[in-house]
Amino acid sequence: MKDTKKAAKAAKRKPSSEKPSRKFRGIWTEQELDMLRKLYPSMTNVDIAKKLGRPKASVDKKGFDNGLKKDPKHRREVAISNNKKRRNSWTKEEETTLKKMYQKNTYREMADILNRNPQSIQSKATKLGLWKYHTIRMSNSGK
Repeated sequence: MKDTKKAAKAAKRKPSSEKPSRKFRGIWTEQELDMLRKLYPSMTNVDIAKKLGRPKASVDKKGFDNGLKKDPKHRREVAISNNKKRRNSWTKEEETTLKKMYQKNTYREMADILNRNPQSIQSKATKLGLWKYHTIRMSNSGK
C-alpha cells in the first residue's frame, strides 16, 4: 500500500529540469496590449485584469507605462458609483439644512440634528465655504 502511494506521488512530481508553471506570465503579447488599449478607457482595471487573466497591479503598471488614460465619462460614472457607496456621504438636503443652521447653532446642536459628529459638521462647512465668525476689516485710516 505504501509503495502505491509513493508511486502516485512520484508520478505527480515534475522533473527538476522543468520550471514550475506560474499563474501569470511577465511578457505581454501584442494581442494583450491591443486589448488593453481598447478596454482601458472604458473599463475598470479590475475588470480588465479578469478578462486578460492578469493581476490588477500588472494592468495598472502597463496602462501607466503606455500612457493610457480613462475616459472622462467613465471616470464620472465610477465617481458617482463610489459616492453612492459611501456610508456618510452628504445629501443636498443635509447641506441645505447645514447652511441654514450654521450661523445660529453650535456644532454639537447641528451634529445632533443631522445625526453626525461635530468634526464632520465643521469639515463640511469648511468645504462649503461657510464661516462661523465674520471679521470686519478696518481701512488704513483707522475707520
